[in-house]
Amino acid sequence: MRRRLLDVTSYTTLDFVDASAFGVDWTDEAPAVVDVDTPDEHEDATGIVRLSLELDGTGVEEVRPHVDRLHLSPEQARTLADDLLEHADRAEGD
Repeated sequence: MRRRLLDVTSYTTLDFVDASAFGVDWTDEAPAVVDVDTPDEHEDATGIVRLSLELDGTGVEEVRPHVDRLHLSPEQARTLADDLLEHADRAEGD
């Protein structure tokens, strides 16, 4: 991905997952980077878990390069993690 807005390092959660952006009458598919982190102390956002998603800007025509970010409480992050595990088990047929 060129012109990345997210820093992609060895600590990045998932890089190059399949992703899509869609609207009423269009769909763009592109590789994406997904990252989960907590803000640094100087960012004054303690008690927050961040989930960030950036689609490769070269793979989408309808969307300008950007990052979507959720700010989750620890409880919300755990709820999301539990739901992901449940759906992963279902996808594997467990």
